[in-house]
Amino acid sequence: MRRKNLVIFFAFMYVIAVAVFFKGITGEAVSGDQLTAMCLESSLPSMELVADSGNTDTEKTEQTAETAAKTGTEKTESKTVKKDNGEPRVLIYHTHATESYLPSSEGNYHTTKEENTVRDAGDVLEEVLEENGISVVHDKTLHDNPSYNESYSRSCETVKALLEKYPTIECIIDLHRDATAEEVAGPTQQVKGKTAAVYSYVLSNTTETYEENKAFLAKLNSVAESGYDGYTAKILERPYWYNQELSGKAVLIEMGNNRNNIKEVRQCAEFFGEILAEALEE
Repeated sequence: MRRKNLVIFFAFMYVIAVAVFFKGITGEAVSGDQLTAMCLESSLPSMELVADSGNTDTEKTEQTAETAAKTGTEKTESKTVKKDNGEPRVLIYHTHATESYLPSSEGNYHTTKEENTVRDAGDVLEEVLEENGISVVHDKTLHDNPSYNESYSRSCETVKALLEKYPTIECIIDLHRDATAEEVAGPTQQVKGKTAAVYSYVLSNTTETYEENKAFLAKLNSVAESGYDGYTAKILERPYWYNQELSGKAVLIEMGNNRNNIKEVRQCAEFFGEILAEALEE
């Protein structure tokens, strides 16, 4: 019994010593996200990823705006009210989920925090689609954390799993942003009296779904041209898959760039949501 008590005593003292050691180094507790960011900074110095200061689990297979916490802000929950729109028809996900906009320029415009990122824009897109009667699954998995090079292989597995879980999904949206090294304002366009970031589509021309996806993008631009002051997107064809073989309505959209303010991007997401909803109902 005495030996057992000694073991417990020394184990307790060891835990206390370790806690004091780490606190002495950093001055505060080190979270799992902070440790992840430290590793990323060593392996991917161009990103200098900024970790979320909250304790929210930022990597979930499915995290809708109804249940997701707004990490890194004073908000504790989304304002989005999930509507009963039946089975989901649209999947929103982010291969490069840490991409951020102004005013979040730290980490070379990459952060695990949700506010001011492509996930933030995805929340707006989700809300608009839901308001238009289209049920949405919004996945916020950080596919580019901790390995940026494996982003697409990881997001592909996520999409496959969600399509199997929700076979009613007909349109998949990979929401990104563009990037520029210039210290200039991100491009915008006046649409219905509001300032919105410009956007573009990246289209894979190497998949069996190429013609279907190309036709769907043309349909989106037709809706934008006629009803949104010519607020159309450039279509950039590339010889890469981008997971677009998984759907005949696969959209890789780049909303603005890192020099756009998040307000301009949220406006872009709002207009795009209306355009997409109309295209899906035609």
